[in-house]
Amino acid sequence: MDDKTRAFYDQFWPRNVPYYEETKKYMLMTIRERHVGRSLDAGCGHGVCSVVLSEFSDEVTAVDLSAACIETAKTMAEKFGRRNISFSQQDLQQLDIADPSFDLVWCWGVAMMAPQPERVFNHIFRAVKPGGVIYLGVYLKTWLSPIHQALRHIFRTFFATGRRKQWVLDFFAGLTRLAVRMKGQEINLRPDNISIQVQVEDWFYPPFKTFYSPGEIIDRMKQHGIDGQVIQAQAGRMKSATIFVVRGIKRTNHASSI
Repeated sequence: MDDKTRAFYDQFWPRNVPYYEETKKYMLMTIRERHVGRSLDAGCGHGVCSVVLSEFSDEVTAVDLSAACIETAKTMAEKFGRRNISFSQQDLQQLDIADPSFDLVWCWGVAMMAPQPERVFNHIFRAVKPGGVIYLGVYLKTWLSPIHQALRHIFRTFFATGRRKQWVLDFFAGLTRLAVRMKGQEINLRPDNISIQVQVEDWFYPPFKTFYSPGEIIDRMKQHGIDGQVIQAQAGRMKSATIFVVRGIKRTNHASSI
């Protein structure tokens, strides 16, 4: 199991649960289907997305490597009275899914946080049944990505805890506000998150992060019999720190060999 990522999210999501209504608004804007049989929340984290999926799915399987996240997600399901969600603590790099059986797979901002994201892609692509759909959110590779990775290394090495870490969070939160103001935008916080500092922590402090181009993801999907299309080129406010979203449909004549 990826213990470094598990340890980070054991403490991150339980104290930073996004706002339900804003998360639901975003998901309903992104997901085109309004009723499916079985859904997989691949990397459920806080569980808010699992709850939303459960509102238009007959069954939801919520998977996460963090035991603390699984407990947080269960609490969210209880809060909203959702009884059609089953929870499983698993590393997506070793996802145990017997057959391609899911009508819809939701994996938003998760796969590229694993030390071996290719293994995650293999498993979640396989989990989609023929005719099923996957929504995959991945960090966008730009010319700033190597700089981002260098900063992550510095911050995780020398500004990992206490006042030093808070200084990093506050500095980049202020920089975000300034950049947004210069663009003439009024909102400086993604509506589902509780603070800009939370977004900054999730940008810089996870143990692993890999960036991709849309073409790379679409090509990988194609190898698994999935026809992918970018439906959101930039889910974040700034291109230097954004996720793009690909919607893929598995061809009905595809038989997985993985």
